[in-house]
Amino acid sequence: MNNYKVSPWLLEDYQMLVDYMEGNTIEKVLSLSDTHVILLMKDNVIIKFSHLEDELIFDIVLPPV
Repeated sequence: MNNYKVSPWLLEDYQMLVDYMEGNTIEKVLSLSDTHVILLMKDNVIIKFSHLEDELIFDIVLPPV
């Protein structure tokens, strides 16, 4: 783990993001703009990052079962 500080309010979200990204590789960048990036991970999980005003929002889309 790195030495950066994560706000206690965001620890649960940070841990969820780490669980899906750490040790995984990016297979493809599906979309990229000034305000968002959508990544397809090797395990078919899609991770969407959006920058809105002063917030960074992410969404995790799991592959169909």
